[in-house]
Order: sequence, then C-alpha cells, then structure tokens
Amino acid sequence: MTDNPLETPGPGRSGARAARMMLAAVAVVAFVAVAGAVFWLSEQQARKMQVGIPDFSSQEFRLTDQSGASRSAADFAGAPVALFFGYTYCPDVCPMTLTLLANALDEAGDRGLDTAALQTIFVTVDAERDTPEQLAAYLSLFDTEVTGLTGSSEALVKVQRDFGAYASRVEREDGVVLWDHTATVYLYDADGRFTGTIVFNEPPEFVTKKLARLFQAG
Repeated sequence: MTDNPLETPGPGRSGARAARMMLAAVAVVAFVAVAGAVFWLSEQQARKMQVGIPDFSSQEFRLTDQSGASRSAADFAGAPVALFFGYTYCPDVCPMTLTLLANALDEAGDRGLDTAALQTIFVTVDAERDTPEQLAAYLSLFDTEVTGLTGSSEALVKVQRDFGAYASRVEREDGVVLWDHTATVYLYDADGRFTGTIVFNEPPEFVTKKLARLFQAG
C-alpha cells in the first residue's frame, strides 16, 4: 500500500482564488463609494434648499392637532422638529416615510441618544378627509409619537406655501382621490433653524446619522 502525496493547489487554483478576492475587494470599495456619493448628494441638496426654506421659528400658523387642540409654531419651540407633509390615504410615500423615521429613531436610541426630544409633525394636505379623528387613528399605527395637524383648505395651502412644500389633488378615472405632494422631511434644530432634509427612500443609516447630528446640535 502506497501513500498518496498531499495534493497541493496548482497555479490555476491560486490565481482563481486571488481573482475572487480581488473582485470582492473591488465590490466593497464600490459599495462604499456609491453610499458615500448618495450621502454627499443628499447633503448637497439640503444645503441648496437652505436658501429657500424658511426657519420653523419664523412661521405663523394656527392648525388643529389629532386631539382637537389648536396648535401654532410656538408650541414646538425649544426642541428639534422633523416636519412632513402628507395625507392618511397615501398608499406609499407617507407610510414608508413614517416607518423609516420610526426605525431611525429606534436605532438612534440604541446608540444612547435622547430621541424623545424630537417632535415629528405630520401636516396633512387633504383637508377634506383628514379630520382630527382620522389623523389620530392613522398615526396610532406607527411606532413613534407624531403630532398630526389639519385645518381648512386655505390654511393648509398657506402652510404649504410658507414652508416651500407642494401638493396637488389627483382624481383617477375610478374616482379614487390621491395627492401628489412633497416627499421630503424637513429638519429643524431646537432653535427652529432649518438644518437639512431627509429625502424619500434615503438609506436608513443616513437618516440615523442625520437625526443623531440633529440631537447633538440640540
């Protein structure tokens, strides 16, 4: 009985393994580069918007929250704000954005940040259907505290205009009413200064980073 010599990898196998490792390294570098580029573009967009977006503290409005109480900008002074325009019958953008915020707040909380300080405000663009009761029922579905605001069509249009937001009613042939609206979350520090935005479908890690920076600034 003869012993078989140990099989050693030939140059072909070594070359293939090295090629796979090289491809993996290139993929990692490419992913980091793309992620960094997306974050940079998001930051650049926020800086450009700072020219046209007013500070929260400079606004004057009187709307009604989901409990029926009258609310103004002064009621939110002294703590950071995340402001979003939407409506409760929204099939995609609104629930996805509110869920993204809730998850990002959980992540920021796990990092030891005081996320309770953030005031998330959901201003409806649908005065006809979004009553205080409807807002209360809708916002209770999300795992984060949100103040919903509604009012007359005139009051809501004024708030949209003052904050540089957009909303347009769309009625489909089947009678379903939708709204085409701004899908951006506006961020304000504790002094009511506009600091940046969260864009729709922004990667969760970027959202968490922006919220963390907002808490630290406050």
